[in-house]
Amino acid sequence: MKNDKLKIGIALSGGGFRASVFHIGVFETLAKNGYLDQINTISTVSGGSLTVGLIFKINNNKWPTNEEYLENVLPKMKNYFTNIGLAKHALIRLIIPKHWLNLFSRANIIAYTLKKEWGLTGKLSELPDKPIWEINATTNETGKNWRFSKEKMGDYKFGYIMNPDYEISNAIASSTAFPGLIGRFTFKVLSYKEWHYFDWDNKQFKKDQKVRIFNKLHLSDGGLYNNLGEESLIEKLGETLSKDINFIIVSDATKALKSTESKSVINVLGRTLRLIDITMDQIKMLRVRALHNFFDKNPKNGLYLQLGQYKNLMKSKYDLDMLMNIKTSLFKLSNKEYDELKKYGADITQTGINKWYVK
Repeated sequence: MKNDKLKIGIALSGGGFRASVFHIGVFETLAKNGYLDQINTISTVSGGSLTVGLIFKINNNKWPTNEEYLENVLPKMKNYFTNIGLAKHALIRLIIPKHWLNLFSRANIIAYTLKKEWGLTGKLSELPDKPIWEINATTNETGKNWRFSKEKMGDYKFGYIMNPDYEISNAIASSTAFPGLIGRFTFKVLSYKEWHYFDWDNKQFKKDQKVRIFNKLHLSDGGLYNNLGEESLIEKLGETLSKDINFIIVSDATKALKSTESKSVINVLGRTLRLIDITMDQIKMLRVRALHNFFDKNPKNGLYLQLGQYKNLMKSKYDLDMLMNIKTSLFKLSNKEYDELKKYGADITQTGINKWYVK
């Protein structure tokens, strides 16, 4: 990896707190190698969105330099994942009457909890222009990939709001809104009067005069559409990188689908969640194959980092069964889980760099 002309795009997968902490370790190694200031675009799903949101929060809505990440951001991250479980605080809030209206949109309570417990009070409009951060969710009504960024939010079928003055906590909560467990996030369409569409012929956004067909939308976990988050970084069906980057890193801490006994007939939620897991796993496999095809054609233009990878090349030994079986949730981690996940994420990143880019 040459350090002078890199324009990095990094995709951070979903996977709850397990993924969040894995990504923290990935950023640690990138910072130690001097690559953080080479990042042009960040695309995140679920746990990855939590990681980047926390980085910006700790660093006052500025992307950190390599030194700032290692000296100021990294030492403060652990407390959020080992002492402040978002899921527990959100469940406690369900006891409070004012939150009962969100019983079936519990992601709205996660957004509130992110503000109150993690202090994520910033807005998309307050983010820096670089790197571009795209937060991925899924629109229930259209079935499309809804993205939040400083420039715009929306999906190509329903429309876009340009330069949204929108709370980051809401965007992250939408990205983590797994069906059945956290539940969907309710987005109030009527709060926004001016919508845009993308004119593909002229390659520009234009005002859309059509009346919105829904008064509110329901946004769910970005992983329902794509749990790796790399789509915005790759164009032409996986053949080329987007124009603002020349190197892609995909940090994948998703959980492998295991064979399991079928759920009881009366366990409707369990059976539904299993079907969702199967669908998400198939989507992931298709995405990974496309990534491998890209790397086969462009062997020096990227790095794919997957939980469980390079185990025979890594100098340190890890309890991979423990790491890979950490639940996909927003409940707090133990100190051991956090430390091992972060260390593993950092180690696998350095191993990948050494394998492919150090002779």
